[in-house]
Amino acid sequence: MRRYGILLAAEIRRYLLELRMYWSNYVSDLILTSILIAMFALSTDARSNSTAWLGYFLWTASSTMITESSVSISTDKQDSTFTQLMLKPTSLFTQIMVKTLTWSLVAIVIDALFIAGLFALLRIPMAVNWPIIGLCLIILVGLFGFTLIFVALIVVYTRTQSYSSLFTYILMLVSGMVVPLSLLPRPVMWLGRILPLQYGYELIQRAWTRPVAVSQLLIVSGQSLIYLLIGYLLFSLILRRGRKNGINMRY
Repeated sequence: MRRYGILLAAEIRRYLLELRMYWSNYVSDLILTSILIAMFALSTDARSNSTAWLGYFLWTASSTMITESSVSISTDKQDSTFTQLMLKPTSLFTQIMVKTLTWSLVAIVIDALFIAGLFALLRIPMAVNWPIIGLCLIILVGLFGFTLIFVALIVVYTRTQSYSSLFTYILMLVSGMVVPLSLLPRPVMWLGRILPLQYGYELIQRAWTRPVAVSQLLIVSGQSLIYLLIGYLLFSLILRRGRKNGINMRY
């Protein structure tokens, strides 16, 4: 565990230094995202829904996790530096898990400050309580698992990275933040209920006005745990297969 902590701290320092080098790109992405979110927030019921900011925070965090992981892994594969990770004393599985956790932690901190600042600037009310914080943590575990699934697919099919932005906007559409889920076609509605954001966000909205039932808490926890387990198992199987048969580095 101590070795894992040292590796995580080193990866966080490396990632923050990398952000300093490319801060202009990062800031421009945040500005574009703020324009998009402001348009949606001001044209929907965000002013009458004091938990709306949490929905946008969870979406931006998941978007950053998926985008950063997909770009990093695909770049490493195209630059042939991915194979160098396999030669290090620490297992490739541990290294990529630490990288994914790093992207997730940094995304959560930056996007929480970003969304809170944006909603304060737009004078949109924001609310939070302890049950909501607990729900956010549970949802973030599911989003971390979802990111692991995406990373695993990129390890096998590098071209998956091209669809990362599409996946993040689909996640926004089916989350119920912009369009009520009931207004969407039934297949899309079911997709939204399966993905790790919609039901959790629905409970966050309820948790501000009334207690969350134990059964509801178990459902959202089970959903996040399933995504985490799928991501972990899929990642393990792909890397095991890669050690045996090699990993395709073509785009």
